[in-house]
Amino acid sequence: MRQLQWDELDLLQGLEVVPTENDNGGLQFEVAEAGLKLLVTLWPHAGVVDVTLVHQATRAILLDFTVAVRGRIRYNNDKRGQYLEFPDCVLVSRISFSLEQDEAAFNPNTLGRPMLLAVRPYPSVLFE
Repeated sequence: MRQLQWDELDLLQGLEVVPTENDNGGLQFEVAEAGLKLLVTLWPHAGVVDVTLVHQATRAILLDFTVAVRGRIRYNNDKRGQYLEFPDCVLVSRISFSLEQDEAAFNPNTLGRPMLLAVRPYPSVLFE
């Protein structure tokens, strides 16, 4: 298993909410803005992050996935705006996360992509 790396202030600046800890050791952030709800759960000991984006009026799930994060989560404020960068992410199965999948996700030969999360002007998720 892998450990997530981050600075608490970066997450507070990037998501603009105080997290809560769930019963399973996950750190949950819930951001509601512009009719959307962004749910982000960090699983520090597993090295993965769950991301769900919901349209609040219809309760329709627009995005729902889990990524293995291989690198330090950082807050950025540059010409693109204010956002959290999750470097070198690999999509993994939330339902059947196995030892084999863990090894493949954290293998340096597996191609990963940076993921950006922003809450202003509205919650958004971007894979670069």
